[in-house]
Amino acid sequence: MFRGVQLLGPQRPREDWMTATTPFPPQADLTRALQVPGGFVKMHGAGNDFIVFDGRARPFRPTPAEAAGLCARHTGVGGDQVLVLESPQAAGTDVRLRIYNIDGQEAQTCLNATRCVAWLMLHETGADSVRIGTLGGLIEGQIEGDHAVSLRLPPARLDWQAVPLAEPRDPLAPGLTAGPLTAQAALSMGNPHLVCFVPTLDGIDIPRWAAALQADPLLPEGANVGVAEIIDESHMRLVVWERPGILTMACGSGACAALVAARRLGLTRANAMQIAMPGGRLSVREEPDGMLVLTGPVAVSFLGQLTEVAA
Repeated sequence: MFRGVQLLGPQRPREDWMTATTPFPPQADLTRALQVPGGFVKMHGAGNDFIVFDGRARPFRPTPAEAAGLCARHTGVGGDQVLVLESPQAAGTDVRLRIYNIDGQEAQTCLNATRCVAWLMLHETGADSVRIGTLGGLIEGQIEGDHAVSLRLPPARLDWQAVPLAEPRDPLAPGLTAGPLTAQAALSMGNPHLVCFVPTLDGIDIPRWAAALQADPLLPEGANVGVAEIIDESHMRLVVWERPGILTMACGSGACAALVAARRLGLTRANAMQIAMPGGRLSVREEPDGMLVLTGPVAVSFLGQLTEVAA
């Protein structure tokens, strides 16, 4: 168990951490941060922030209490999730990504996290693309300019068993309502999602009503609850109440789920949308075969090292 945190290398002012155009640290500094015992890289994708450890040469499997402690914003490093790189386990993958939520439980997938890890791996190897294995499936990433990464994802799954729901329901009319929110779509992006479309996001108590939907017995694994406002054919506002019960600055899988739901419900004819979230803008495109492409910014906040790490 760690007792403290020290920063590694020159640090940027805190006000620059959210700036996606600030130059990244030199590769040598990133490599050192990931190789020293207890070393980590703090990153974010549109404000959705992560503590990244490299468990390939030195295994790192945090207990639920350790992961929760690391994510704690007042007493730990602070973050939405802990990410651990591991050696690939499936054929055709370059790295395995483990994702731990703020409650310490392992998550199937997180696309903003995967974009950050893709950036690290691509700069480490100099390759054009990387294939990342997660509990939610295989995801391919590539660099899109200096500060952005695109992911190519399998099609969304719109059947009640894949979500999963506790009983057969129409995924485009699952029959879940809480206050002003009605879930108009239930789908899986490798993790479960509900999508609620509203005339305006303004004035809705999303933590109150999304939490009620998330806890419905129809959802045996819970779900990320996206609340979306269509601006026009190619623009949307979106806020996501994520498992295990937090509002995040951005949610990549939620953005993908919202685009797919909007298209299936006839709310847009566009196959691509710009999706504005509290932490920034993500771009999602659905291809003719159903494959999805998610593009968005990545940034490094700081480099650090845990002190007094238990063996």
